[in-house]
Amino acid sequence: MPSNQRPQDVTWWNGVPEVVASGSPWEVGFAHGSQIPKRIAQCIKNYEKLFLETAEADWTESKASAATYLPALEQNEPDLVEEMKGIAAGAGVDFLDILALNLRSEISLTNYSDGCTSITTTNPDTLEVFIAQNWDWVGEAGSSTAFFDISKTGKPRVRMMGEAGIVAKFGINDAGVAICMNAIRCGTVSKTRLPVHLAMRRVLECRSFDEAFEILTKKGLASCVNLMIADKSGKIATIECTPKGLAPIFPEPGSETTFHTNHLWSPNIPQGIRDHPSRNSFTRLERIKALSNGQEGSVARIRSWLSDEVGTPVSICRSTPPGARGIERMETLSTIIIDVTARRAEVSFGKPSLSPPVRTLSIE
Repeated sequence: MPSNQRPQDVTWWNGVPEVVASGSPWEVGFAHGSQIPKRIAQCIKNYEKLFLETAEADWTESKASAATYLPALEQNEPDLVEEMKGIAAGAGVDFLDILALNLRSEISLTNYSDGCTSITTTNPDTLEVFIAQNWDWVGEAGSSTAFFDISKTGKPRVRMMGEAGIVAKFGINDAGVAICMNAIRCGTVSKTRLPVHLAMRRVLECRSFDEAFEILTKKGLASCVNLMIADKSGKIATIECTPKGLAPIFPEPGSETTFHTNHLWSPNIPQGIRDHPSRNSFTRLERIKALSNGQEGSVARIRSWLSDEVGTPVSICRSTPPGARGIERMETLSTIIIDVTARRAEVSFGKPSLSPPVRTLSIE
């Protein structure tokens, strides 16, 4: 969208806006920024508080930290830099504000991790492929969520649920590639590799699991994260990504399912990588394994698994623990369940155990 063109009217669903953007990287970014500027301002306000809590960095320091990643990004990912500049221009904020949002994992989650539980499974009888997760994060982040429908020139159309001002999160593209994410607390970073949320966008610009895996292998990740990826052919894995290499976890022989929470559990993690997970990450992983064991995947069944409250408050469906402070205030903010074969995602906000309204994002 040219900068002199008025942004289109934004549609809302249960208080959450949807950005519709197309064209060049700048046009996509400008549409994003100009359609939800107040939402982006709220997201900046939220992370200003979070970065102070988690990294002991004020917003000026956080922007300065983000800027240290810029030389490599300008060289290796110029289109995404251009898109982020467009977001900043559209929203009327500083470019480094947007860069800092997109480097949330590198700035904050090297010190803390969120509480997400994710699962991907295939049904060999029906050839259906599913990928899903609960997004557990601090409650105020719910005030800066958004839907996105992005058609960048020369790239697959993408439908996502994410955070205002950030170029990617959970979603699917029209080629039938879908992604979810689990944060990993690990202090190892590389300022020449691909930051987490930019990596998620790169995956959603791919046309197959294999293409996505090749790109992640080639570019590497700036910080540790788990990316769960599935494509419509039935290729699925949960991939523990580090600045020193990838460690994919495919379904075990005889199984059609794999899962992840917030700790590294592949036996092939690169040497020198150490994570610092919360104890409940281990119990949630064992619980999602037990719930799904021997079960065929379906949207309804996956929703029931993600609604599980055994071990509350730090259960799969998470509540804020009594007296929690800082990052430990996290709760289940959203659930996304993607039928990859049908290219359809169901998104709800709040704890799934409370049966909140569900919005369907589909790509015909």
